[in-house]
Amino acid sequence: MATAEQLNQAIGLIQGNQHADAEALLTPLLNQSATDADVWQLIALARKGQLDLAGAEVAFKQSIDLHPAPAVVTNLGNLYRQMGREQDAMACYNRAIEAAPSHLPARVNKGRSLLALSRLEEATALYTSILEELPEHTNAHIGLAQSLQRSGQTRAATLHFERALAHEPENAAALNGLGVIQKVSGRPEEASRTLKRAVASAPTAPEVRTNLASALALSGEESEAVNAYREALRLDPLNPELHEWFNGYLSTLAHPEYLHSYAEALDQHPDAGPLAIAYARKLLLGQQGEQALQVLAAVPINEEQTRAYLACERSHIFREMGEFDEAVIAAREANRLLQDLPRNTLELATAIMAADADYEEAVDCLQPLISSEACGQDTWATYATALRYAERRDEYNQIVDYEKYVGIRHIETPEGYDSLTAFLQAARNHLMSLHITRHHPVGQSLQHGTQTLDDLFSRDEPIIDALKVALTNAIQSFTEGMPPSKEHPLARRQTGQIALSDSWSVLLRNKGFHKNHYHSHGWLSSAFYLSVPDVVSAGGKQGWIKFGEPGFRARKPLGPEYWLQPEEGALAIFPSYLWHGTEALQSDVERMTVGCDVLPATR
Repeated sequence: MATAEQLNQAIGLIQGNQHADAEALLTPLLNQSATDADVWQLIALARKGQLDLAGAEVAFKQSIDLHPAPAVVTNLGNLYRQMGREQDAMACYNRAIEAAPSHLPARVNKGRSLLALSRLEEATALYTSILEELPEHTNAHIGLAQSLQRSGQTRAATLHFERALAHEPENAAALNGLGVIQKVSGRPEEASRTLKRAVASAPTAPEVRTNLASALALSGEESEAVNAYREALRLDPLNPELHEWFNGYLSTLAHPEYLHSYAEALDQHPDAGPLAIAYARKLLLGQQGEQALQVLAAVPINEEQTRAYLACERSHIFREMGEFDEAVIAAREANRLLQDLPRNTLELATAIMAADADYEEAVDCLQPLISSEACGQDTWATYATALRYAERRDEYNQIVDYEKYVGIRHIETPEGYDSLTAFLQAARNHLMSLHITRHHPVGQSLQHGTQTLDDLFSRDEPIIDALKVALTNAIQSFTEGMPPSKEHPLARRQTGQIALSDSWSVLLRNKGFHKNHYHSHGWLSSAFYLSVPDVVSAGGKQGWIKFGEPGFRARKPLGPEYWLQPEEGALAIFPSYLWHGTEALQSDVERMTVGCDVLPATR
């Protein structure tokens, strides 16, 4: 057996971050201590510190097989969380709690897994129970605050973040959470101060620097925001989502360094396939298809999955370059390699339609997705388009049914305003102050205009609250009149209650329009018109919202089928899976809208 002195020496090395030395010390001990659970546990911790996660898993399991101590089982759960294996982590925490119901680390970390799995009600209940026993437990306050924050209960979340900070004033997690609430509530300067403290406490956490960058952007501190994004990318250079946020912001500034971060990261990490795909998609949006193909061609292919992902993206690029036959070949390769991946199926169907090939084949390959758990708005948009191309009008009309599922609702004048005109003017004046960028965000449907940053309806401001209530009432009125159906992709999700999700304001300028698109993350989508130029009602459909025209390039393009004329004070509502865009404006008078997506709510 290993001696206490040897184990303590190993513990000291691990605590001093000398993990390789600790493993070197411990490994020879296995010759006489292979059945010592403590030795295996320390080896696991030493390997984890060296980021040998697979080796750490083996060692933790060896220790647990010898002696299933709740602390070690919990440590294995923490390892699984680090590996992104939340379900395995949850099983470990449950096992530890079953063996020792009062084992606090297992309970706290189980809450973190519940949050990661979006099981918010369970996380809230768990952290509440911990605080009933230990009212000042900092991590329980933070966990409960994070759960409440994600449930939309920002005021209650704020109280718990503040309770945590009362005990640990520079706790990075609490400062980060509080800073995010301040940011989305419309207090970006306050958020920037809070998040700078969070960065000081957690200088190597990229997500904290990303939140700071977003707050600085909302404050109009462009140079500081750009620098904060750069620092976040220095810490996490292969994160496609972070590159997306950074370059999305750069695009609204027409910044000369737009897309540079992708090229710089790929120079250092040429095998980063997901990053190369994201970069190629951005290049394609800038009409640089050949360069996009070169970026993909430079990625080393060391497994079938990578080959499939790259083939799928090549198909998309070929389509938009008008090389339709090449697109079909690439899409078939991707689907052959990974036919169970929904994105490959969607790309194959789209490539077939774009190439004017066998439309029935497009319908057939989509049908299994329609009844699967992977069926989302992208599936319904693509399937409906395939039905239209295949001239299966009855089935197509049942899905789109513009007369039933597209409508206009006028809002009521909010309380405290003499007239709707007065409210619209006040709302326009307020929203104008939030349009702080100079260029439309590349990668979204908007062309020739600006869009507000962050989620509009998260702002804690009276006029925004009034607008949110008015639109909610109008949307609720629309959904209550929706014909019931257990089969229709829209009506079958009707619960009787709604929740507004993403929200934004758009200022459309001369020659401005929205490219044809659908909303992947909505159920219903909407556009509320605060100002409408006179040309919109002068004939010719300038500025009108149009439906049914697919947003992908095709040999035989389909045109729009249905239009709605914008009116000030009116809300256009439609299923999120419908292709929609706008006819271009030819007017020096700006058009202002507020858009939001809507989800069914359970209560």
